[in-house]
Parts: sequence; structure tokens; C-alpha cells
Amino acid sequence: MSGNPNGNGGPGPYGGPGGFRQWIDDLKARGAVKVLELAPQELLHGPTYPGHGYPPNPGEDRPGLSPFGRLAYGQPLGKSTLLAYNADDDRFQPSPEEILRIEGDNLDASQLIITLASPRVIPFVFADLIPGDQNLTGEVDNAEITSGNFPGEIVPIRWPPIEVVIEWGIKGASARAIADFVNGMTISVVASFLTVKAVIAQSSPDTIQGTSGAYYLAGFAGPGFAKGNARRTIYIGDLDVNTESAVFDIPKFASKVTLVGMDSSAVPNVTVGFVRFFQSPDGTNNVGNFFVSGNVPGPFDIPNGAQYFSAYNLSGVEMPFSAVFELALC
Repeated sequence: MSGNPNGNGGPGPYGGPGGFRQWIDDLKARGAVKVLELAPQELLHGPTYPGHGYPPNPGEDRPGLSPFGRLAYGQPLGKSTLLAYNADDDRFQPSPEEILRIEGDNLDASQLIITLASPRVIPFVFADLIPGDQNLTGEVDNAEITSGNFPGEIVPIRWPPIEVVIEWGIKGASARAIADFVNGMTISVVASFLTVKAVIAQSSPDTIQGTSGAYYLAGFAGPGFAKGNARRTIYIGDLDVNTESAVFDIPKFASKVTLVGMDSSAVPNVTVGFVRFFQSPDGTNNVGNFFVSGNVPGPFDIPNGAQYFSAYNLSGVEMPFSAVFELALC
């Protein structure tokens, strides 16, 4: 075959610019050569799987998804519930419905961020509530409700101490903790199953109470990482001057504690006292005492071996106390 396929301007029918391309085209036309032409492809970094996701677990017929996608597949990731709270009942009062329930394969355990929305209340006369009713609407938060008397009451609303019970784990191991709902919060856990349920567990005329009513509580979960701000408040009750409280259990996952005086005087007294830690439920086998004052308010680390605590009032006046525990859930 004559000609210069390099197209460098030499003699022959394929000389000059574009000669090489013309030579290839002639060969293809005569069937002398087959050229594989690849369509433009997306530039991918790293291994890929069918559906451009992670491979499904053995035996699954679902398309490849991320671990969280498989874990939460087909499950509601956000729910709400109405908790009908009765201030005259000092028993454990749970919500009739769970806020969250996620269950999946243990191999798909993921970092989950739980977000609890600000609690809301439905201005409705408690005596007219139907137990278990989940169809009421018209909920308002602390900024939207009026400062006037709550329906059916002769005083404004008094928000109750709402908490959540969180259960999570992987395979046969599980954990359980109770945290304050506060005015909304976030919690981070690693789990293949998760349940979240609202409760009011510390309502008592001796410590703290709220206004009876229907409280709207909601939350949702998603993948990722976020710094949590979980805490739990233990209401100790009134302490006379130079008096030690009863012994209380330290909340699960507690890492730090702050002793708080709840003096309702026009000019509150400074919180002064001790928070004490014990190994035994009868208040023996002390493992630490922290002095609390205006100059040293805390928080204080929980000593290793401590499972119980008490408070000692040195404030000079009788007042109620609480202990706010930071939880290692982040």
C-alpha cells in the first residue's frame, strides 16, 4: 500500500494534513481493520458497584445503597406524638406512640443524629382530652403561646419536665439512656437499631410539676456526625440549711455534673454546697466530694466507681436543688 500514513506532507495519496485519518477511514471501508471507539465515560475515583452505590448484603434483592440507606430502607425517619400529661399523677407517664423506631441489618450500623424538635402544647382543656387521642392540632411553642391563663387554668402555662428514653445498639448488645427534651436537642449514637420515646418521669409535688395538657413532641434521625448536647436533670427537692439530700442514682452515660439551686426569691441566693459521690446505694464508700460556690460553679467530672450521688446545702437558706448531668452521647 503506497502513500505516507503519517500525514507529514510526503508523496502518495495520503500525504498532507489529515492523511493519517483518511488512511484509517479507507482501511475501515475495505474491512481491513476494526477500530473500537469508546464513548465518553464519567471519570470515577475508586471502585464502583451496580447502581453506583455500595453492594447489597448477601441475599438482598435491593439495589446497592449506602449503609444508612439500607438500614433505614422503607422506615419513617421522623414522627410525632401527643403526650397527655396529668400533673396530679406522679407516676411514669410515657407517650402512647414512639417518636422514632429504626431497625436494620447489624452490618449496616451507622452514625445516627437524633434531632428532637422544640416541644409544643395544644391549648386545650385537659378535662376534655380523650386518653390516647393523636388527632388534635393547633400546637404552639414557648414563643407562640400567650402569657394569659392556660385553658382550664387560672394561671399561665408551666412547662413540665419532658424527657426521652433512648434505646440503641448493635446485634445482641444494647444501651438505654434518659435525656432531657429541653427546648429541642441533638444526640449522636452508632447503632443498627434505635427507638426514641417521650416520657414525663419526675413530675411530683415535692420537686417539679407542669400544667396538665396535650404536648406535641416530634423528632427525626439522619446519617452524619454532629456534636450532641444531651443532658439529664435530676430534681432533688427542698434542702434545709446544712442538710444533705437523699442518695440518687447517677444517670446512665453521665460524664459531668453541675449542682443548681432553684431559689425563686426576687434576688436569688448563690448556690453553695457539696455534691458527693458514692459506690454504694446507701451513701457509703465515698469516692469524691466537690465544693460548689459562685466562684467554682462546675461542672465537675464524675469519679470512676461512682454510681450514686447526694447534695449538701450550704447556701444559708432553704431552697430546692437539682443536678444537671452532661451525657456522653455525641
